[in-house]
Amino acid sequence: MIRLVLIRHGRTAWNDSEGSGRRFRGIVDLPLAREGVAQAQATAQRLADWPLTAIYTSPLDRSMHTAQLLAETHRLSPQPLAGLGSMDYGDWAGQFTSEVARRWPRLYREWRQDPFTVQVPGGDSAQELRERATAAVHDILFHHRDGETIVLVSHQVVTKSLVCTLLGLPGPSFWRIGQDLCNLTCLDYDPASGKFVLVTLNDTCHLSRTLPTARRGACRLVLLRHGQTAWNLGAGEERFRGRTDLPLDAKGLSQAQAIANRLRNELFSALYTSPLLRARQTVEPLATHRSLPIHPHEGLLDIDYGHLQGLTHSEAKQIYPEPYAAWLTTPSQVRFPAGEGLADVQARLLTLLKEMGNRHSGESVILVGHQIVNKVLACTLLGLDLDCIWQIRQDTTGISVFQEVEGTWQTLTLNDTCHLM
Repeated sequence: MIRLVLIRHGRTAWNDSEGSGRRFRGIVDLPLAREGVAQAQATAQRLADWPLTAIYTSPLDRSMHTAQLLAETHRLSPQPLAGLGSMDYGDWAGQFTSEVARRWPRLYREWRQDPFTVQVPGGDSAQELRERATAAVHDILFHHRDGETIVLVSHQVVTKSLVCTLLGLPGPSFWRIGQDLCNLTCLDYDPASGKFVLVTLNDTCHLSRTLPTARRGACRLVLLRHGQTAWNLGAGEERFRGRTDLPLDAKGLSQAQAIANRLRNELFSALYTSPLLRARQTVEPLATHRSLPIHPHEGLLDIDYGHLQGLTHSEAKQIYPEPYAAWLTTPSQVRFPAGEGLADVQARLLTLLKEMGNRHSGESVILVGHQIVNKVLACTLLGLDLDCIWQIRQDTTGISVFQEVEGTWQTLTLNDTCHLM
């Protein structure tokens, strides 16, 4: 695998506002503000022990400066690439979003629906930007080898476009993924298959240990995968777990305590877990600290692997070669003998999402699920086909955060494991 680390530049004077007070920045060449320098320095400290091979950057000053601060520890020279440059917003450049919405109402509505369909007056189209940024990434990958880690420093519109393109997300998903200043979004690229796996999205724990906050009135879901068991990869030979009611092993119990320490100061109103023991144990230290009950919920129950349950992967491959092969390539088409398929898991989760949105509007809740359950939920909210579950990573006790805004779910972060460092 070749690891790509996408990093948005640090704060500038035009990054201070949200909502209608935001400006279209694009190719306006703004310097980093003092806070932006501090953000870049914190990011450099986070990456200090990472084995970076190269750093590529947008040629604009705010990205170049961020990249230079990242490069110092590694004695690398950032390489500017035009393909990583920001979008030319033409007549919109420097305008507040509220002003653009007033002067170009139809075009702005289309922009907010699917930016890749819009040609900005006097400027670029997001589709053109996506094509040149993607071409730059593939050219970079061509010059690197398996096992290397590469940093790309760019702009929000570029990193969002790359995440959408490299994972095959639909255009409207551009607005459903978080890309905060100086975040880390990591993707693993397999040269053999040409596919990308999203390892983590919008990781900002080097800037703040608190989780991303939701908008006022939004329902925020903090999704956890349970801790390690004896049947998990890393504890021995991995087995199909499913409905087998396994306890956490010693490492899993330690991970559960790390979760409690990480979330002890977070605001949330309820705890829901899969009915299985390993999920409940993962959140018990936190529940004890906060004096909150744990509510088991069938919507978070792991997939039923049927006859494959309890088998190792080598056993399943030998005994059930056809469903096993399909599970690795087209998992949405598999219904396990005497078990379930991914559509069953998704149906339970859709019911859960509706319930959470109605019951906990304006509140934060914690959900504890399983690897497949969490992958299906992430794919559903990102707009990915269920055949893409292997392109979404969900580590044991990884944290993912979602919010519902006006009936649309947004992904604020995926697979944050900072508490395990």
